[in-house]
Amino acid sequence: MIIYEQEDSFIMIKQDDHARISGIFAQSWKNDYFYGMDLKDEVVLAISEHDRGWIEADEWPLWNDEKDKPYSFIDHPMTLKTAIYKKGIDEVELMSKYASLLCSLHFVSFLQNEVHPLATEFVTDERKRLQFLFKDLGIKGNKDMENLFMYHLKILKFCDNLSLYICLNEPGVEKADEHPFFRNGFPEAFSFANDQPIHAHWTDRETVELSLSPLSKQLQVYLPFKEVNKEEIMLNGLLKAYAETQETIRKVTF
Repeated sequence: MIIYEQEDSFIMIKQDDHARISGIFAQSWKNDYFYGMDLKDEVVLAISEHDRGWIEADEWPLWNDEKDKPYSFIDHPMTLKTAIYKKGIDEVELMSKYASLLCSLHFVSFLQNEVHPLATEFVTDERKRLQFLFKDLGIKGNKDMENLFMYHLKILKFCDNLSLYICLNEPGVEKADEHPFFRNGFPEAFSFANDQPIHAHWTDRETVELSLSPLSKQLQVYLPFKEVNKEEIMLNGLLKAYAETQETIRKVTF
Protein backbone atom coordinates (compact mmCIF):
# COMPACT_ATOMS: atom_id res chain seq x y z
CA MET A 1 0.00 0.00 0.00
CA ILE A 2 1.19 3.50 -0.86
CA ILE A 3 0.11 5.99 1.77
CA TYR A 4 0.41 9.65 2.54
CA GLU A 5 -1.13 11.36 5.52
CA GLN A 6 -3.47 14.33 5.61
CA GLU A 7 -4.80 16.12 8.66
CA ASP A 8 -8.00 14.06 8.94
CA SER A 9 -7.36 11.11 6.65
CA PHE A 10 -4.92 8.77 4.95
CA ILE A 11 -4.68 8.58 1.15
CA MET A 12 -4.28 4.85 0.40
CA ILE A 13 -3.25 3.53 -3.03
CA LYS A 14 -2.85 -0.09 -4.05
CA GLN A 15 0.62 -0.98 -5.27
CA ASP A 16 -0.67 -2.82 -8.33
CA ASP A 17 -2.75 0.18 -9.41
CA HIS A 18 0.39 2.32 -9.22
CA ALA A 19 2.37 -0.28 -11.19
CA ARG A 20 -0.21 -0.33 -13.99
CA ILE A 21 0.36 3.40 -14.47
CA SER A 22 4.11 2.75 -14.56
CA GLY A 23 3.43 0.33 -17.41
CA ILE A 24 1.49 2.99 -19.33
CA PHE A 25 4.56 5.24 -19.16
CA ALA A 26 6.78 2.40 -20.38
CA GLN A 27 4.44 1.59 -23.28
CA SER A 28 4.52 5.28 -24.29
CA TRP A 29 8.33 5.58 -24.12
CA LYS A 30 9.71 7.26 -27.25
CA ASN A 31 11.08 4.72 -29.71
CA ASP A 32 14.16 6.89 -30.26
CA TYR A 33 14.93 6.55 -26.54
CA PHE A 34 14.16 2.84 -26.29
CA TYR A 35 17.02 0.49 -27.14
CA GLY A 36 16.29 -3.18 -27.82
CA MET A 37 12.83 -2.79 -29.36
CA ASP A 38 12.49 -6.57 -29.74
CA LEU A 39 12.35 -6.74 -25.93
CA LYS A 40 9.95 -3.85 -25.39
CA ASP A 41 6.91 -6.04 -24.73
CA GLU A 42 8.79 -7.89 -22.00
CA VAL A 43 10.09 -4.65 -20.47
CA VAL A 44 6.57 -3.20 -20.43
CA LEU A 45 5.32 -6.44 -18.88
CA ALA A 46 7.93 -6.22 -16.11
CA ILE A 47 7.03 -2.61 -15.34
CA SER A 48 3.27 -3.21 -15.44
CA GLU A 49 3.46 -6.32 -13.27
CA HIS A 50 6.34 -5.51 -10.91
CA ASP A 51 4.09 -4.99 -7.87
CA ARG A 52 1.65 -7.84 -8.51
CA GLY A 53 2.87 -9.59 -5.35
CA TRP A 54 0.98 -6.92 -3.36
CA ILE A 55 -2.44 -7.59 -4.94
CA GLU A 56 -3.74 -9.84 -2.18
CA ALA A 57 -1.89 -8.08 0.66
CA ASP A 58 -3.32 -4.68 -0.25
CA GLU A 59 -6.85 -5.98 0.31
CA TRP A 60 -5.91 -6.30 4.00
CA PRO A 61 -3.99 -3.15 5.05
CA LEU A 62 -2.18 -3.40 8.38
CA TRP A 63 -2.07 -0.90 11.23
CA ASN A 64 1.32 0.19 12.60
CA ASP A 65 0.79 0.62 16.35
CA GLU A 66 4.24 2.12 16.83
CA LYS A 67 3.66 4.94 14.33
CA ASP A 68 -0.12 5.12 14.86
CA LYS A 69 -0.90 4.89 11.14
CA PRO A 70 -1.23 2.20 8.45
CA TYR A 71 1.88 0.37 7.28
CA SER A 72 3.05 1.52 3.87
CA PHE A 73 5.35 -0.19 1.38
CA ILE A 74 8.23 1.70 3.02
CA ASP A 75 7.86 0.33 6.55
CA HIS A 76 5.87 -2.86 5.87
CA PRO A 77 7.04 -5.74 8.12
CA MET A 78 10.03 -7.48 6.55
CA THR A 79 8.52 -10.93 7.16
CA LEU A 80 5.67 -10.08 4.83
CA LYS A 81 7.52 -7.77 2.45
CA THR A 82 10.10 -10.34 1.36
CA ALA A 83 7.39 -12.98 0.84
CA ILE A 84 5.37 -10.49 -1.23
CA TYR A 85 8.39 -9.59 -3.36
CA LYS A 86 9.20 -13.27 -3.99
CA LYS A 87 5.58 -14.12 -4.84
CA GLY A 88 5.46 -11.33 -7.41
CA ILE A 89 8.76 -12.25 -9.03
CA ASP A 90 7.76 -15.93 -9.19
CA GLU A 91 4.49 -15.03 -10.92
CA VAL A 92 6.22 -12.73 -13.42
CA GLU A 93 8.77 -15.47 -14.21
CA LEU A 94 5.88 -17.66 -15.40
CA MET A 95 5.06 -14.92 -17.93
CA SER A 96 8.57 -13.92 -19.00
CA LYS A 97 12.03 -14.79 -17.74
CA TYR A 98 13.42 -11.46 -18.93
CA ALA A 99 10.67 -9.54 -17.15
CA SER A 100 11.29 -11.48 -13.93
CA LEU A 101 14.99 -10.72 -14.21
CA LEU A 102 14.19 -7.01 -14.23
CA CYS A 103 11.77 -7.32 -11.29
CA SER A 104 14.22 -9.42 -9.26
CA LEU A 105 17.10 -6.97 -9.57
CA HIS A 106 14.72 -4.07 -8.92
CA PHE A 107 13.75 -5.49 -5.53
CA VAL A 108 17.26 -6.68 -4.70
CA SER A 109 18.39 -3.07 -5.07
CA PHE A 110 15.90 -2.08 -2.35
CA LEU A 111 17.07 -4.65 0.19
CA GLN A 112 20.73 -5.31 -0.57
CA ASN A 113 21.93 -2.98 2.21
CA GLU A 114 19.38 -4.10 4.81
CA VAL A 115 20.72 -5.97 7.85
CA HIS A 116 17.50 -7.81 8.68
CA PRO A 117 18.12 -11.58 8.34
CA LEU A 118 15.08 -12.05 6.10
CA ALA A 119 16.28 -9.28 3.79
CA THR A 120 19.70 -10.93 3.62
CA GLU A 121 18.07 -14.28 2.86
CA PHE A 122 15.89 -12.72 0.16
CA VAL A 123 18.86 -11.05 -1.54
CA THR A 124 20.91 -14.26 -1.42
CA ASP A 125 18.08 -16.30 -2.96
CA GLU A 126 17.36 -13.71 -5.63
CA ARG A 127 21.00 -13.46 -6.60
CA LYS A 128 20.89 -17.20 -7.28
CA ARG A 129 17.84 -16.64 -9.48
CA LEU A 130 19.61 -13.76 -11.23
CA GLN A 131 22.74 -15.82 -11.85
CA PHE A 132 20.68 -18.64 -13.38
CA LEU A 133 18.55 -16.34 -15.55
CA PHE A 134 21.47 -14.24 -16.77
CA LYS A 135 23.12 -17.46 -17.98
CA ASP A 136 19.90 -19.03 -19.27
CA LEU A 137 19.03 -15.95 -21.34
CA GLY A 138 22.56 -15.57 -22.72
CA ILE A 139 23.13 -12.21 -21.05
CA LYS A 140 26.04 -13.13 -18.80
CA GLY A 141 29.35 -12.33 -20.47
CA ASN A 142 27.65 -10.47 -23.33
CA LYS A 143 28.52 -6.83 -22.65
CA ASP A 144 26.01 -5.44 -25.13
CA MET A 145 23.19 -7.46 -23.58
CA GLU A 146 24.32 -6.59 -20.04
CA ASN A 147 24.30 -2.88 -20.89
CA LEU A 148 20.90 -3.20 -22.58
CA PHE A 149 19.48 -4.98 -19.54
CA MET A 150 20.74 -2.26 -17.19
CA TYR A 151 19.17 0.37 -19.45
CA HIS A 152 15.84 -1.44 -19.28
CA LEU A 153 16.17 -1.63 -15.49
CA LYS A 154 16.70 2.14 -15.46
CA ILE A 155 13.50 2.62 -17.47
CA LEU A 156 11.65 0.44 -14.94
CA LYS A 157 12.94 2.55 -12.07
CA PHE A 158 12.10 5.83 -13.79
CA CYS A 159 8.56 4.75 -14.67
CA ASP A 160 8.11 3.43 -11.14
CA ASN A 161 9.23 6.77 -9.68
CA LEU A 162 7.15 8.83 -12.10
CA SER A 163 4.05 6.93 -11.01
CA LEU A 164 5.05 7.27 -7.35
CA TYR A 165 5.33 11.02 -7.93
CA ILE A 166 1.56 11.31 -8.32
CA CYS A 167 0.93 8.78 -5.53
CA LEU A 168 3.02 10.44 -2.83
CA ASN A 169 2.32 14.10 -3.61
CA GLU A 170 -0.81 16.13 -3.07
CA PRO A 171 -1.99 17.32 -6.51
CA GLY A 172 -0.79 20.84 -7.27
CA VAL A 173 1.83 20.85 -4.52
CA GLU A 174 4.62 23.43 -4.75
CA LYS A 175 8.05 22.03 -5.65
CA ALA A 176 9.51 22.94 -2.25
CA ASP A 177 6.74 20.97 -0.53
CA GLU A 178 7.00 17.81 -2.61
CA HIS A 179 7.82 14.46 -1.09
CA PRO A 180 11.61 14.47 -0.50
CA PHE A 181 12.08 11.59 -2.96
CA PHE A 182 11.46 13.99 -5.86
CA ARG A 183 12.53 17.52 -4.95
CA ASN A 184 15.88 17.17 -6.71
CA GLY A 185 14.53 15.32 -9.72
CA PHE A 186 14.47 11.62 -10.49
CA PRO A 187 17.69 9.73 -9.73
CA GLU A 188 17.83 7.89 -13.08
CA ALA A 189 20.17 9.64 -15.53
CA PHE A 190 19.76 9.18 -19.29
CA SER A 191 22.02 10.17 -22.16
CA PHE A 192 19.05 11.75 -24.00
CA ALA A 193 18.82 14.14 -21.03
CA ASN A 194 22.59 14.77 -21.03
CA ASP A 195 22.79 12.61 -17.90
CA GLN A 196 21.06 15.33 -15.91
CA PRO A 197 18.10 14.68 -13.57
CA ILE A 198 14.65 14.94 -15.11
CA HIS A 199 12.35 17.05 -12.93
CA ALA A 200 8.59 16.89 -12.57
CA HIS A 201 6.31 19.59 -11.23
CA TRP A 202 2.59 20.16 -10.94
CA THR A 203 1.35 23.04 -13.10
CA ASP A 204 -2.14 22.68 -11.59
CA ARG A 205 -4.08 20.00 -9.69
CA GLU A 206 -4.50 17.80 -12.76
CA THR A 207 -1.33 18.36 -14.77
CA VAL A 208 2.31 17.30 -14.33
CA GLU A 209 5.03 18.69 -16.57
CA LEU A 210 8.47 17.12 -17.08
CA SER A 211 11.63 19.14 -17.70
CA LEU A 212 12.40 16.68 -20.50
CA SER A 213 9.87 14.00 -21.39
CA PRO A 214 10.78 10.52 -22.63
CA LEU A 215 7.11 9.98 -23.47
CA SER A 216 5.98 9.94 -27.09
CA LYS A 217 2.79 11.91 -26.48
CA GLN A 218 0.68 13.69 -23.90
CA LEU A 219 -0.85 11.11 -21.59
CA GLN A 220 -3.81 10.98 -19.27
CA VAL A 221 -3.67 8.42 -16.47
CA TYR A 222 -6.29 7.50 -13.91
CA LEU A 223 -5.17 6.66 -10.38
CA PRO A 224 -7.63 4.88 -8.05
CA PHE A 225 -7.28 5.69 -4.35
CA LYS A 226 -9.22 5.77 -1.10
CA GLU A 227 -9.25 8.67 1.33
CA VAL A 228 -9.79 6.86 4.62
CA ASN A 229 -11.03 9.03 7.48
CA LYS A 230 -9.02 8.82 10.71
CA GLU A 231 -12.11 9.04 12.87
CA GLU A 232 -13.63 6.08 11.03
CA ILE A 233 -10.45 4.10 11.69
CA MET A 234 -10.66 4.94 15.41
CA LEU A 235 -14.32 3.91 15.58
CA ASN A 236 -14.29 0.80 13.40
CA GLY A 237 -10.68 -0.26 12.88
CA LEU A 238 -8.58 0.06 9.75
CA LEU A 239 -9.93 -2.94 7.83
CA LYS A 240 -13.58 -1.97 8.16
CA ALA A 241 -12.90 1.72 7.53
CA TYR A 242 -10.86 0.90 4.42
CA ALA A 243 -13.41 -1.59 3.07
CA GLU A 244 -16.30 0.86 3.50
CA THR A 245 -14.52 3.86 1.97
CA GLN A 246 -15.55 4.53 -1.61
CA GLU A 247 -12.79 4.52 -4.19
CA THR A 248 -11.99 7.79 -5.96
CA ILE A 249 -10.23 8.27 -9.31
CA ARG A 250 -7.56 10.95 -9.76
CA LYS A 251 -7.02 12.05 -13.36
CA VAL A 252 -3.55 13.37 -14.19
CA THR A 253 -2.26 14.63 -17.53
CA PHE A 254 1.47 14.37 -18.33
